[in-house]
Amino acid sequence: MAVNGRRVAGLALAISAVLALAVAAVWLARPPIRITSAVRADVTVECAAATGADADACRAWGDATLGQGAPSLTFEMDDLVRLRIDRPVPGLGSGCEVSYFTSRYPEVAVWTEETACISAP
Repeated sequence: MAVNGRRVAGLALAISAVLALAVAAVWLARPPIRITSAVRADVTVECAAATGADADACRAWGDATLGQGAPSLTFEMDDLVRLRIDRPVPGLGSGCEVSYFTSRYPEVAVWTEETACISAP
């Protein structure tokens, strides 16, 4: 009887793990939200699906970040064209990352820093 109980528990654990992986894969495979900043019409704010932000929260988060000004002297805020917000390891840490992209190198982040994550809606 104990062997069957262990098999049932093992099977339940395996099914739970597979379901958790499937949910995580679907959640992480969603495309990022891309929205124009309300503060700067020439800046696109991009929130990765892992952040859990909806369009309004993404825009507000990006606008708040833009309102803080340049995080370094590496670039001018006037050169900024895109702000990407991501959560590198969902559920395992509280930190998110903000990456800044300029018109000169629109696909290469000129600066990346850690930021607090917002609560998912």
